[in-house]
Amino acid sequence: MSSSGWGAPGRSSRQSADETRQAALTTALSMLTQSGLTVSLEHLSIEDLIRTAGLPRSTFYRLWPAKERFFADLLVELATSSESHDAMFYPGTQVAANDVITANQHLLVSHEGRVAVLREAVRVAGRMNFEHFSESVGWRTHVTLVTSASSLADEDTRSRLVQALQQTENMFIARTAEFYGAALSGLGFSFLPGASAELLAGLGAAVVEGLAQRRLVNPDLADTIITKPGLDGELVEWHPAALGFWGILEGLVDLEPHEN
Repeated sequence: MSSSGWGAPGRSSRQSADETRQAALTTALSMLTQSGLTVSLEHLSIEDLIRTAGLPRSTFYRLWPAKERFFADLLVELATSSESHDAMFYPGTQVAANDVITANQHLLVSHEGRVAVLREAVRVAGRMNFEHFSESVGWRTHVTLVTSASSLADEDTRSRLVQALQQTENMFIARTAEFYGAALSGLGFSFLPGASAELLAGLGAAVVEGLAQRRLVNPDLADTIITKPGLDGELVEWHPAALGFWGILEGLVDLEPHEN
């Protein structure tokens, strides 16, 4: 058997199977951080992985007699890694939104002013969030995982991957909803009956991420800029991702004035 083939014998080592397993998966994650996950994992060189991680080939191939088994474990590891969580959740967006609110405290004394400040925060943070997703290798990997899950032939691998992706999604929704709920409450707004911060987080992310995906094949649509009056009455640029998010927010949040 060729030394480059799957399962080729190699040097022995005292490294345990658990240590080999974790080192292999960690190294693979690091390698994919640079290139991102594609529809196929064939671009990931197992020989390079073993050499980079300094793993004993014999232990590696005992753990994964076939490359399909290693790739199955790697998909699940990708979906549950901290990089996957960070790709879904971008704290810079929250910082940008808070900066807008902080810089316009003088407008918060009236209902009309609070709505205007909220709209401006969405305009600024929405575009920032879109740019983050568009440029993030980790996010593209996450999208590929979601897309690939339903096409996996092995039922056990598919089930494990879906469960891992659901866990990542739930964490993202919870973290984002916490911020939305606190920000809206701080500005004096509440959700309409049946709506929630979790629903806003999920639907808003779907719009922003969907446009980020579409940018690859239809950049003219995804980056069409609309100009509308800003806080000072001057025209400002609205990105479609921010417009879409604002439309969802208007449908879920009570923005009407109410007498005290």
